[in-house]
Amino acid sequence: MYLLGLCQNDSSKDLVAFETLEEGREFVAQIPGYTLETEDGFEVEYVNPKHLPDYMEIVFNGNIVPLSRFSFEPEENVDIIWKEISNLSVKNDEVKAYIEAREVNFRKVKAFLESKGYEADRIYFGSEDGEAIVYRNKDAKDWRFLCHLDPMFVEIEDVEEYVKEMLEDTSQGDE
Repeated sequence: MYLLGLCQNDSSKDLVAFETLEEGREFVAQIPGYTLETEDGFEVEYVNPKHLPDYMEIVFNGNIVPLSRFSFEPEENVDIIWKEISNLSVKNDEVKAYIEAREVNFRKVKAFLESKGYEADRIYFGSEDGEAIVYRNKDAKDWRFLCHLDPMFVEIEDVEEYVKEMLEDTSQGDE
């Protein structure tokens, strides 16, 4: 879900929530003076309050949302901020499924590496880049990076083939 926030100067007001960002943008597109532009690769949305009437009602999915130019300073744009929020009224099994799939793939990688005479471990828990798998020969001191435990890792269908390719790429770098 996405919560629509209207921000101007030091004040902000959370207005309404939408199931999708597309629905939210369909709503704000009805506001006179609404602008969506791209600045430095980022989408920026705002309303110029000079274009707002004294009072208006936006009807969306049968709901009426009142809006007035008197709610804003006339000389400065009103920034539109989208806050992604969780809807706890709807059951969400995506996180559980993701973690389970990641752990299945990790166990496959670990078992495969151990069958080839390596040790495998996990590092970088809680880091900005995310958790990763490292490996080393059982008699080696230094660990080598294999891959991050990220969404792309979860999508790997043939884990053994992936690990073989990664090991080949790493060993070619040693020559």
